[in-house]
This record gives sequence, structure tokens and C-alpha cells, in this order.
Amino acid sequence: MSVEPLKTKISSVWQRVKTTLPFFGMPARPVRQTDLDKKLVYDLSSRKIPTGRQFRHVKRFLNPREFLVIKICLAVIILNLIYLAVVFVQQHLQYTPLPGGEYSEGVVGFPQTINPLYAVNRDIDGDLSRLIYSSLFKYDQDGRLQPDLAAEVSINPGNTEYLIKIKDNVKWHNGGILTAGDVLFTFNLIQDPNYHSPLRSALTGVTAQIIDDTTIKFTLPSPYAPFPELLTFGILPQSLWENIGPKAAILSDLNLKPVGSGPFKFKSLVKNSAGDLKDYYLTANSDYYGQVPYLKSLDFKFFVDYSKAIKALNDNKIKGLSYLPFESRQDLLAKKSLNWHELVQPRVIAVFFNADKNKALADKGLRLALARALDKDQIINELFGGLYQRVDGPILPQNFAYAAGIIKHDYDPAAAAATFKDKPLALTLTVIDSGSNLALASKIKDYWTAAGVTVTLRAVTSEQAAGIIRDRDFEALLYGEAVGGDPDVYAFWHSSQTGSKGLNLSNYNNPEADKLLVEARVNTNLDERIAKYRKFQEIIAADVPAIFLYSPTYTYVQSQELKGFSGTMAVEPADRFDSISHWYLKTKNTLKW
Repeated sequence: MSVEPLKTKISSVWQRVKTTLPFFGMPARPVRQTDLDKKLVYDLSSRKIPTGRQFRHVKRFLNPREFLVIKICLAVIILNLIYLAVVFVQQHLQYTPLPGGEYSEGVVGFPQTINPLYAVNRDIDGDLSRLIYSSLFKYDQDGRLQPDLAAEVSINPGNTEYLIKIKDNVKWHNGGILTAGDVLFTFNLIQDPNYHSPLRSALTGVTAQIIDDTTIKFTLPSPYAPFPELLTFGILPQSLWENIGPKAAILSDLNLKPVGSGPFKFKSLVKNSAGDLKDYYLTANSDYYGQVPYLKSLDFKFFVDYSKAIKALNDNKIKGLSYLPFESRQDLLAKKSLNWHELVQPRVIAVFFNADKNKALADKGLRLALARALDKDQIINELFGGLYQRVDGPILPQNFAYAAGIIKHDYDPAAAAATFKDKPLALTLTVIDSGSNLALASKIKDYWTAAGVTVTLRAVTSEQAAGIIRDRDFEALLYGEAVGGDPDVYAFWHSSQTGSKGLNLSNYNNPEADKLLVEARVNTNLDERIAKYRKFQEIIAADVPAIFLYSPTYTYVQSQELKGFSGTMAVEPADRFDSISHWYLKTKNTLKW
């Protein structure tokens, strides 16, 4: 711009400045030169905010201290903006599961009969059967019995008739409709001795009849409150099985290529050159009556031992391992990239006493001293890393009938030593030499020896154990019992179950305990059942027929890529799949307000 036009513009601006100072009749304040300079500069510039090019020169107008303060302020502002952005994302960004993806799981062993009639005998058969078939009832992720196919249940006043209405429009994987006729058909096959189903003995004496296409009635010979627990077997399609006889049933191709009504259906299988199953593929059932799974497919890979299965997990060839033995935990490499699910099992590990083989054990004072001589918490920490759950009775803390206030018989080495000083004791502890059993028995021996007891360890094989238990050929036995999801422990502690044909290993006999066990198992009133079982727990804790030690966990590991797993307990290993419809690998991001 030339000098003359610039002078003209400055003069024009100056005139406006002078004429606009007094306005609205207000007297003008004395004009300062700085005000005039600012007004002149503002009128000459079309922008009130400095440009990026101008900001580059700000350092020339500030001293070093002022410039440092500016930089610190800018840094604080930027950090706050980042923090606010992160908080906003955390509060408003939602990861929504999307259908799709394949989950692969390693399993040790090979399936043989994926058939509800026989699957109870082998874990892998039970796993696949659970995913493919539906049942009237099932256990949820916390070990509680819940309806599955059952829509309505009514019980007669005598607690001997169960009228069950099944859900409408449940479809078989081949498109047919599941009816009460299929339920009755499966029930009859279980009861038929020619099919040799291991479920038969539990249903002896029970009869069933169809009321209509969606209703079936079961009649019991006598009241039995845990009866719905017996109806957790998968339902077979009558149309496919009715022409297959007992001898052909175990050999049927349907045992490996089953048709059910569960959340997943059979897709294909792959065998290796030796004819052994290598992979077994399931695909999501889009017609499932419950929530359709997010996962598109499942791939089960079979291994001959845990070392090979663990290697596959370490090499990212599978995304999960069906079960991880405690002693193999250190073999996993990328532990932080896995989700570890420690599912409580309804099993009680205990030391059972047999006074018939060692008369001194008839003294309750000595049994109590043996209990007080053991630091159960320390044993669990040392041998099992604190993962297993301490138990103090035959009913687990997760059970609805658990009595929290029972006597715990905590570690009291001084009291134990004083007892054995006055009453010397020598006994033999029998243990099955499997897994960590021998290490546990050795630890128990150390505690008892420190208290003044003379202890001999007797290690036996699993094959030998059956005869030893049948004949009650032990003084003290370290053993585990699967107590199930219901608090009914009649089979383990009622006096009628003593001797070679029963499971009352300590030959425990208490008339009051017997009465409570009988009344609790025939009463369907939940509150009354709870009251009776809690009283029973108090009695058995006071009598000390055994030392209850711990309940092991079922360790289930999965890649952190998989989301949606939930569960705290597994009555059966297959219960880990209870929430499988909610598992997912794929997600989409959505904002929620």
C-alpha cells in the first residue's frame, strides 16, 4: 500500500474515533493515547484472534518466565481435554456384541456317545450333549436349578405328582417340533434296562404319562423334593430314534451326528489318518427358543493329553481349554492374556473316620483334637495357592441351605497336643495315589505328627480303592464326594447308607440327624427344608464323624478375546457353557446418552 492512501485511511479512522467517544449523551472520559492506539489497530485488522503465523512470534514479546507459564497452562489445558475425552468415551461409548466369530476349545479325550442316555459317564460327551440337546431343567452359572424346556411346573399336595408344561414351538435342529411325546419317549428309553443307561437307577419307580402335546405328568412312589434335579437329561427326538433298537443305539451314527434342540447344532467332524476325531464343529442354532448365540460356530479340538492341549493354547491354535489341572498351571506361558475362571465344584474333600477299624476313634474328643490339629487354611494356601474353598461341613457355602453359623473347629495346636498327651493315638491314613492326594495326605500327617499322633500313610490305587471303600477297610480315609447342587446329602450321612452298599463312609449314626435328613428330602417348602438342613449341619459339626477340608475348583481358561462369560459354580463340567449364548468375539461401538 502506498503512503498517501495509508495516510488517508488513518485520518478517516482517527476522525471516527474522536466522534464516537461521547455517545448516548454521556460525557467523554479523557482520551488516552493507548486507547487511541488500540482502536486504531483493531480498525485496521479484520481478525481479532492472532493467526498461527502470528503466534510463532509470541516469544519475542514475552520474557522467559512468562513464556514458561504460557506453555504450562497450554499443557494443563491439553491434558484436561484428553482426560475429559477419555471419561466421555468410557461413559458414553458402549461395546455392543455382534453375531459372528468362531470359538475353538481344546479338550483332552475323544467323544464316543453324544447321547443323553449315556453322556453322563464321560465329560466330553456331556459337554457336547449339553450344547446340542435341551432338558426340562438345567443348572445356571451359579449352580442353581432353573427351568429350561419347562414353562410351568405344578406339584400336588402330596408332593408325588409333577405336572410340567413345556415351552411352545421348540424346534428340533431338523425343523420338527419338540413335544411332550419326545420327553416321554426319552424317559422310557432311560428306564428300559435293555438300553443300559446309567440314569436308570435314579428314576426307578417313577412313572410318566402325556396329558397333551405340551404337558407331561411324572408320578413318584414317594415324595422327593430334589426330583427336578433328575430331569436334567437331554431330550431325544422320537422321530429319529424310535426305530433304533437297544443293541443298535450305542452304535448309531446319531451318537456322533446328533440332532437336538439346544443352542448349537452339529455341523461336521474331521478325523485324522488313524481314524480318531481331530475336530468337531457346531454352528449356532438360529431357531433356538432362548437367546440365539452370538458366536457363529464352535470348534472342539481333541488332544491325547494336557501337555499337547496346553501347547496348542500357548501357540494360539485354540482360544480356550476345557479344564486345566492345578499342577499344570505353570505350563501356560501368556497367563496375562487369558481369563481364568475358577468355578466351584460341589465336591467335598474330607477325612472320614472308621471307629470299627480303630476303636480309639469312637472317642469324639480324639476326633475333635484331630480336627483342631489341622490348619486347613494354610494347607489350602500351600498346596493349592489359596484357590480352593475351605469347607466345614457336607453342604457348601454356595448352597441355599448352608448354615453359616456352624462350628468351624479352627486350628488350635495347643489344645490338640494336650488331648493327645493325655490320650495317645496311632492311626493309619488311607489315600488314593492320584493327583495331589498324596501331597495332601503327607501334609495332614505332618500336622498330626506335630500334635503327638503316630501316623502311617497307606497309598492305594484307584482300582484298590473301590474294594477298600466297599469293605470299609480303613481307619481314616482321605476321599472326595460329589454332593451335587441340592442340599440332599441323605446318601452320604443317613444311617441306612452305612455298610458295603452305601456311601456313608464313616458309618455315621445319629437318630436326630436321620430324622432331619428324611424330612428335608420329602418337603418341597423351601424355608422348611433350609431350617432342617441347617439343624442337621449343626449336629454333624458337633459329632465330628469326619474332618471336612475343602472344595476344589474347576479351572477353565479362555483367551481374553472372548467376552461375555459368567459363572461361579459348575455342578457338572458342562455347566461352564450355561452362559454361552452371551459369549461373543465381535463388537461394534455405539454412543449411549
